Amino acid sequence: MTPLHFGSGQLAFNEATKRFVHSLVRQDDKITLPGSSFKGMLRAVFEAVTESCMLYSPQALPAKAEGLEACKRNLELCPACSVFGIQSDYKDKQIIKGNKGKLIISPFVTEAKSADFNIPALKQPFQTFPPPPKDDRDPRTGNERLYYGDFHDMYGLDVARLSKSQFFAKKRSEPGSGGKFYGRKFYKHSGNWKTLDKCRSKDSYECVPEKADLVGQITYQGLSEDELGALLFSLGRGWGFPIYHKLGYAKPAYFGSVLLSVVPEALPRYEDASLSKDEADEAASRYYTNHKKHIEAAVKALGDEWSKKGDSMWTMQDGRYGY
Repeated sequence: MTPLHFGSGQLAFNEATKRFVHSLVRQDDKITLPGSSFKGMLRAVFEAVTESCMLYSPQALPAKAEGLEACKRNLELCPACSVFGIQSDYKDKQIIKGNKGKLIISPFVTEAKSADFNIPALKQPFQTFPPPPKDDRDPRTGNERLYYGDFHDMYGLDVARLSKSQFFAKKRSEPGSGGKFYGRKFYKHSGNWKTLDKCRSKDSYECVPEKADLVGQITYQGLSEDELGALLFSLGRGWGFPIYHKLGYAKPAYFGSVLLSVVPEALPRYEDASLSKDEADEAASRYYTNHKKHIEAAVKALGDEWSKKGDSMWTMQDGRYGY
């Protein structure tokens, strides 16, 4: 849906533009998204739309969130650790048993030709954007609005309504408690990424252009009916409207929005297990219906961020794009 960059970590020289660009990953001379990159994106969504643990804890957890680390204490595996696996670990003088997981995700390959794009310099949240208001009571908190949705602290306070100075004052006055964000971070989607086309960034990135196809496979074995439904739901089936997953670099600048198309097929020895597209959608919808009470808020928040095609929040400031 928007240009996609997954970097190889190397620079390449573009003879046509006479510029060095951050190059894409390639395998056998074909642009190839590593399966591990897709798996990481998919697991993050799967965790958010299932009652799963937080394998990597965010800045702060709500007071009742101790159970979110149950998998680290050798208790019953949560859905995400059961499907995607969990590494063995050693914690508090106790060996945490690992779990292999039930998915194999191949690389995703495209035949499309790449294109180069300038991408604005990305900064950590809480940098001033828009420019600081004269009245400190202005509700803007900073450039985190560009990066993801509104925040709440661990006590439910809508900290996005605080000014930056008010937020940091609260954080100083209540160390270790209020004024911390918690939850999972998902970057916004916008159909109007082209407002970045004239940015002054000197860094050029080789990207898979919009409307290109990348094709790969997810092979699963041993999934329960509920786990399969959750996997299909995480892939965007059964939502009733399209959601645009986020992959690769420059997600806060609206790069890397992708629309997933799921084509079920069976391996030759398992043809009886084949699902049609309608059956896949039904399995995903059935999963949501069965778990709606527990995941409805998370699904709504994710849908709000990933289904909109509104204007870019990266606006022109003093003749410069970005902030």
